[in-house]
Amino acid sequence: SSKIEEAESLMRQHEREPEHVLQVRRMALALFDQLAGWHGMGDDERFCLEAAALLHDIGHVHAPDGRGHHKWSARMIREHDWNTIDAREKTITACVARYHRKSPPSPEHEEFAALSPAEQEIVVKLAAMLRVADSLDRSHLQAIRAITLRVEERTITIHADPRGDITAEKTIFPKKAELFEAVFDCKLAFES
Repeated sequence: SSKIEEAESLMRQHEREPEHVLQVRRMALALFDQLAGWHGMGDDERFCLEAAALLHDIGHVHAPDGRGHHKWSARMIREHDWNTIDAREKTITACVARYHRKSPPSPEHEEFAALSPAEQEIVVKLAAMLRVADSLDRSHLQAIRAITLRVEERTITIHADPRGDITAEKTIFPKKAELFEAVFDCKLAFES
């Protein structure tokens, strides 16, 4: 869609590692789509997740050492002069990108506090998915070909089909899964 094209265009202007964010997008959408019906979100939320996955690292242009780049990414999304994306989508996308790392969403953060409770819930759910997706390309080497999800009771297992060494992904995964497990009240497991 033109909305995704606009997000891709902004990504390509600023992103130093497009292969990484394109992989994170693939992983994020695989999570979203395979858990459809289970998470109760639709196309609007899927778009915000996709855009946030594409744009979550653009803040590196202002934070070359990586520190605070998530906040810069959010600011760049908020301040961009969008043609196709409405104010709600922009705000949710910016918040999801902001929370792809470090502290979880908090009412102490002005942008998050300004959202309605329903929008806050969407941000938390999508940020949880984005954190997991980002962990699945921790090495930035696109070492996972695809993921398949299995849902049983309160456990979701992500089965990865690797095309390389995924030690880095497996190591960071438990930490990056914490928000997901808290938000969705489940155990998230990883196997290959």
